[in-house]
Amino acid sequence: MSKPEPRLSRRAAMQLLASSAAAFPLTASGPRTSSFAGAARRGYHVFKHGAFDVIVVSDGSFVLPLNFVLPSTRKADVEALYTAAGQTLDDVTGQMNITVVKTPDATIVIDCGGGNDFMPSMGLFADNLERVGVTADSVTHVVFTHAHADHLWGVIDPLDGGTRFPKAKHIISAAEFDYWMKPGIETLVPEAMKGVALGSARRLGILAERFDRQKAGAEIAPGVALIDTAGHTPGHVSVLLKSGSEQLLIGGDVLTNPIVSFAKPDWQWGPDDDRDRAIAARRRTLDMLATDKIALLGYHLPWPGLGRVERKDAAFRLVM
Repeated sequence: MSKPEPRLSRRAAMQLLASSAAAFPLTASGPRTSSFAGAARRGYHVFKHGAFDVIVVSDGSFVLPLNFVLPSTRKADVEALYTAAGQTLDDVTGQMNITVVKTPDATIVIDCGGGNDFMPSMGLFADNLERVGVTADSVTHVVFTHAHADHLWGVIDPLDGGTRFPKAKHIISAAEFDYWMKPGIETLVPEAMKGVALGSARRLGILAERFDRQKAGAEIAPGVALIDTAGHTPGHVSVLLKSGSEQLLIGGDVLTNPIVSFAKPDWQWGPDDDRDRAIAARRRTLDMLATDKIALLGYHLPWPGLGRVERKDAAFRLVM
């Protein structure tokens, strides 16, 4: 077995991620006067969704400069947008909000973070999951919204090189798996993305026999279904929870920034694989969330990632 990729320095990671399709949301600077402060310190947040128990588990965070995520947008335009929202603009800070869903019959982990060998500020997932009392053997399903390093790499147990969840079914969209497993995938991505492409392909290969490759629309457990949000990556999916009259979308990277993704969904988001398809997915998702009054849990949104979408002017806004 080949050795795992070395952990990236912050500078190298910033350069690599800037030109890759990983997600780097902007957040506003300033204190968050939210009741989630204690949960953020302990690394998890627990709430009820109908009959389901939902746990948000932190894998850490990362910081990147503005021009990496909005390469074609003038900084003055971004500053004006933030000022209009009553916020100030700082560097790009992305949270890593991993979701665990407990249904009457299943314990489902959605995305697994970046692990200990991707960026130094990531890799808290395993300890925080243990802290909240979820054992690896109790997990029945592991679902990946997509195969970028900050969502996939943390599934690997560094002690034995296999999965952290030996008793779980591993689920990914067929389109996503097939894309990253293409022969010569490193030749199909930007130069700085080659290491991530090879790393994701290697991990998918290690666990290939475990993966149940599904299509959007598949129900993976009663009340838990995949929906198509491709664009950020070719096979990106989100996870929709339904329990009674309650609905919650676990969105992965379809909506990543608490201001830009909602107020300016048509702005080019640098890390997206397919600009036009990603914009269409954002608009479609925003319309669904606002129209059907579905709650949102965003992987990179400010901790713990929970909010609702409202229409505002010709676009939308996130209420957290």
